[in-house]
Amino acid sequence: MTRRLPYPAGTRIPHQEILDDSPDGARIVELYAGAVGSGRTRTLRLLGRKHTARIIRTLLGYEVQSSYRRIQCPDLVTARYLRLFSELGFRSIRLPYDPTVTARVIPELESAVENLEKHVRSLFPRDPRRGAYVLRRVYAILRRRIRALPS
Repeated sequence: MTRRLPYPAGTRIPHQEILDDSPDGARIVELYAGAVGSGRTRTLRLLGRKHTARIIRTLLGYEVQSSYRRIQCPDLVTARYLRLFSELGFRSIRLPYDPTVTARVIPELESAVENLEKHVRSLFPRDPRRGAYVLRRVYAILRRRIRALPS
């Protein structure tokens, strides 16, 4: 017995529905809105495209390196926050001034993004390239939803 794939090759993939079917998509937007809306924030510019980011420990704290761009961070929590949104492909992100807010929300954001990735990849178990494509499209929808939040 062969297992039927939810989206066979040649069919149109409903990216919006995939994001809406995963509870983690809405959770990411809610967590960001809650962390940003709860207090004062500052805006940081990021690379602006989905790219693997890494955290580098330096003598003065931490740096997040995404492609050629390096952003200095005072602590590991802020570095994790910036790495996450750099990997999602944001051009700019609002960062709460209070690091305890960031520390409270970053583990939940990381797990929600990881669960969203697992959900999308589980829909395309035999075609990782297609799964990566759908994941990029889902991230684009997620970026639009977060950008549409009130300032």
